[in-house]
Amino acid sequence: MLLVYVDTGGMLKEVAALEAAGLLKTHYFPFEQRNRRVKTFVPGSGATWKQSNLSSKEAPGTWNDYKSSALFEPLRKLLGAQVDAQHLDSAAKAGCTVFLTSDKTDIWSKRDAIQALANIRVLHMPSELVTLGQLAQAGVDVGPPTE
Repeated sequence: MLLVYVDTGGMLKEVAALEAAGLLKTHYFPFEQRNRRVKTFVPGSGATWKQSNLSSKEAPGTWNDYKSSALFEPLRKLLGAQVDAQHLDSAAKAGCTVFLTSDKTDIWSKRDAIQALANIRVLHMPSELVTLGQLAQAGVDVGPPTE
């Protein structure tokens, strides 16, 4: 099954349909705002309580799980925006191999460098929805194996 991290605007009804069919599982941390369509929250990399937009009952893991990984700083240097690096680092920590975004200017424009650095394939929604469907149908895990 494809593990997919969904950025704030990347969740579409077609993505939800792929998830309902058991072809992928979406993950998310609400740094900027809450996306009610994504049901699985992951610990946010370096998240503060103010950033979380979650109740204490909804917050996954322990505060130790919210520490940034070694990927965070290289991602922040590449992207410039801290919250973008937090989203990608959260995705990597959760074992996601695909990252969906609706913004072509920041994360998507650096997708090749992100894949080389973090083994996460960045797809733009909705323009790369067909590609996501193909990956999900094939059961392709495009990132590193999880232990």
